[in-house]
This record gives sequence, structure tokens and C-alpha cells, in this order.
Amino acid sequence: MQCSMLRVVTALALTVVLGTSLARAQEIDPQALDLSRKIAALTNAQATGDQVLSLIMPQLTELVVRANPGKEADARTIMDQKVAPVMREMLPEMVEMTAQIYARHFTVGELTQLTEFYGTPLGQKLIQTQPALIAEAGQAGQQWAIKVMQKVLQDLAPEFQQRGLQVPA
Repeated sequence: MQCSMLRVVTALALTVVLGTSLARAQEIDPQALDLSRKIAALTNAQATGDQVLSLIMPQLTELVVRANPGKEADARTIMDQKVAPVMREMLPEMVEMTAQIYARHFTVGELTQLTEFYGTPLGQKLIQTQPALIAEAGQAGQQWAIKVMQKVLQDLAPEFQQRGLQVPA
């Protein structure tokens, strides 16, 4: 059961990654791609991806836990010990996808300017503070979502009731 769940989650992740990659396939200037990869390295894109993964894994874990009532401990274990490591192992693919996205949206000249910017004191400050910015923005986003969700659920409680649905506590 645990292995099949891992396979399903991994297959889903691969489908999303490969499907998005294939759907967006375009001719990419090799020089633009090289510069985009350089920017990814300069900005510690893999570490940023790992940080984002750490922010989303609890929500993914909760989805799996809720789908497996009575087996919550097993669900948490497989997510922590199997799924999260596989997703972390696949982060280089996400970094490469991001580099390809940059290469499609920026010219070689613009990418050169970005590379130069990241070499400046301000660019270095952005690189150094970005993990804290992401963490703070993630917390703010979660607080905002909770606040908005509480209001929306409260406002829609009669409609939930009319449809025979329970409003989450």
C-alpha cells in the first residue's frame, strides 16, 4: 500500500513536471539557457526550491493524512520518509524548468543584465535575504488564507447547510 501510494504521488509529480515541460516546449536560445542556468546558480535556486518544498510539504501531508482515516501515522511516515525525499531529489528538474522559463521570457541581453545585477551589492543582498522573504511571505500568505477562508466559510454557512455540507471547524 505504501509503495503504491508513493508510486501514485511520484507519477503525479512526474506527469505535472513532464507535461508542463512538453506543453511549453519552444525553441530556446542556448546562450539564454546558459545564462538562465547561471542565474539559477547565483540565486541558489535549488535551496530556494527546497525551502518552498518545506513550506508545501505539510499541506501535501495533510491531504494524504485526511485521505487515510485511521492510518494517519502511516500516512505521515510515508510522506516524511518516502515522498519528501523523492521530491527533494527531483528539485534539479524544477531548477532546470525554471531556467528554461527564464530563457523563454528574457533576451540574452536582459539575462546578462540580471547576471550582472546579482553580482552587485544590492543583488547579493537580494540573494541573501530571499530565503527570509520567502518564509515571511509564506507565513503572511497562510495567515491571509486562514482569515479569508474563515470569513468566506462564515458568510457561506447557510449555503453549505442548504446543500447538506459541513463547514470545517
